[in-house]
Amino acid sequence: MPQIIRTVLFVLVQLFSNFVQAVTGFGGGPIAMPPSMALVGVAEAKAAVTCILWLTCIIVSVREIKNIDLKQLGIILCGMVPGVLAGMWLFTILPLRILMLIYGVIVVAIGAWKLFFQSEKEIPKGFRICALILSGLMQGMFTSGGPFLVIYAVSAVPEKNRFRATISTVWSVINTYMVIHMIRQGMYANGEYMLVAYSIIPVALAIYVGKKAADRLDREMFLKVIYALLMISGALLVYNYFSMG
Repeated sequence: MPQIIRTVLFVLVQLFSNFVQAVTGFGGGPIAMPPSMALVGVAEAKAAVTCILWLTCIIVSVREIKNIDLKQLGIILCGMVPGVLAGMWLFTILPLRILMLIYGVIVVAIGAWKLFFQSEKEIPKGFRICALILSGLMQGMFTSGGPFLVIYAVSAVPEKNRFRATISTVWSVINTYMVIHMIRQGMYANGEYMLVAYSIIPVALAIYVGKKAADRLDREMFLKVIYALLMISGALLVYNYFSMG
């Protein structure tokens, strides 16, 4: 496939994934990473997608600053940061395909359970805490910690606007560290920054339209969208596992 077509497809993927991110506060990474890895490579996709989502989340956080739940923000960061650090290290030493498959299957199962069977039943607290830690691990490895974070945050931050604002701020903080770390590692030395630059205007449009869409969703529909996205995110990870080899 010619490079220009790969780049155009990459930008279109970012347009859609960041629309989702702007609507729900999560989902951009899990949706963007599988096709992006196939188009530009694993390391290149991780660097570019992380930076693009970082910009999106900062914009959403600033616009929704009054809705940020500072207490839950602190709890989430304390739970996730150790996992992020571990995940970034594991990314450099582990064969990640099998982990991607396991992660994808778990995420699909959780999304289906909440969407079709037990959407009103509270997830046990111990499981939610484990999900919070795992979200950091998956964010560090795949820039895809959103599905596990949602398991915790849907119960901890139930109001729609506070959920979006708080989760977006979590990604703003974590991805700031990840982008700086990747710059220091030289992960933007092979043109990845150009992928970010090409995506800025489409992503800005996605944020604007996403905000309009989010305002129209009531809580019940908002949760259905979130759980459906969990299933899609997991299915994309499983698909990526098989497409890679």
